[in-house]
Amino acid sequence: MSDQSRGLYDAFGLTIESDIPLKELRHASPGAVPDIRFINHPIGRDLPGREDGIVMDYADPAGTVMAWPDVAAFRLVDKSTVWVEKYPEVPESYVAFPILGPIMAWMLNWREFFVIHASAIDINGKTIALMGDKMAGKSTTAAAFVRAGYPLITDDLLAITFDESGKPVCHPAFPQLKLADDAAASIQVEGAEALPLVYEGFSKRQHKLAAMRTEKASLDCLATLDRGGSEPALHTFDTPAAIAAINRFSYMPRFADAPWTPADKARHFKACATLADKARVARLQIPDALSRLHETVELVAKALDRIEA
Repeated sequence: MSDQSRGLYDAFGLTIESDIPLKELRHASPGAVPDIRFINHPIGRDLPGREDGIVMDYADPAGTVMAWPDVAAFRLVDKSTVWVEKYPEVPESYVAFPILGPIMAWMLNWREFFVIHASAIDINGKTIALMGDKMAGKSTTAAAFVRAGYPLITDDLLAITFDESGKPVCHPAFPQLKLADDAAASIQVEGAEALPLVYEGFSKRQHKLAAMRTEKASLDCLATLDRGGSEPALHTFDTPAAIAAINRFSYMPRFADAPWTPADKARHFKACATLADKARVARLQIPDALSRLHETVELVAKALDRIEA
């Protein structure tokens, strides 16, 4: 594909050029200089078979290889370049999934962002990050905030840097939420466009939002989601529990087999400790009923309003 036909996008404070259409992302200004390029290019070795499962090869001397059989294989050549080799007959829409998940998380970490698996919302100029295990309701809870008029910052990868004083800074991703159909029907975010399922049987569909926050934001609260109980509540962690929660939901442990250097590990721990020091870290208890999510929204908005800027 020629340079002229490559897509040019904006996400995480970076300009991304891609041969693979990334319809989820905002388009960048024409002529913007790419920070990361996704290029259709053979990865230089045989594609793994289905029996091999997901491949994460950090030892290949030509660059880390990650592969999802029947979707695509990737060679992470350097901090700016990723080769993409799609399996034959695979729709390009499938390939965007690993690109905007594990591949982007690795590239952001490589560029010294601190990456957390979380949704994040701007609440009157302050940010809460919603952390949780798969199916914990991060996107559903984020949708309730968006319905109440609070802008989305990200829904999956939260990319963080730190300013000169150590305060965390969030870099917005793209204006979409992944929602199960029952959650979308219950919450009904105004102006959200429900997109077709990527493939039949997929549990969630993307909902394209009319707007989101596009400027960098503070990070004032990180909350692990705990569904159940009779009333919404926010329970602040002590420092050791806060550091443990941030580490658990950060992306680096997902690549536990990678050959992290002592400097990598030290940077990761310092980021966890700095976040625990600079932001409130808490457990957010959320009643199960989707019809009561507005109560959680009101509780969190009041709690963030009391946090000093």
